[in-house]
Amino acid sequence: MADLTPSEVELLLSQPDFRRFVFAAIQRAGILSQEGPAHGQTPRDLSFAEGRRSLGFEILQMAHLGQSEDVRNADPSALVTLNSVIQTAVTAPKEKKSAARSRDIQRYSDLDESD
Repeated sequence: MADLTPSEVELLLSQPDFRRFVFAAIQRAGILSQEGPAHGQTPRDLSFAEGRRSLGFEILQMAHLGQSEDVRNADPSALVTLNSVIQTAVTAPKEKKSAARSRDIQRYSDLDESD
């Protein structure tokens, strides 16, 4: 698979859906979790957690390629991209809930009123 060019990643990074995807990926990788990686029961658990975190940081760095060259040079740790991803996830539009009950009283017209 060919690597993405900075212009391609810039296009992706401009999409809120992509930034929400990156947020979900780094959340699952454990980058922003409160638990430290040393909470595993075995050394294998520690290796697994660190591998996930490493992949999460790699995804973040790939998304960071979409920033301008000045930003990439000034921020090699991708904090600007991380901030953008978090802001998008926090301010995501909420889905409107449908009305719980219909206000249409005609639906009661078939009921027998002979009590």
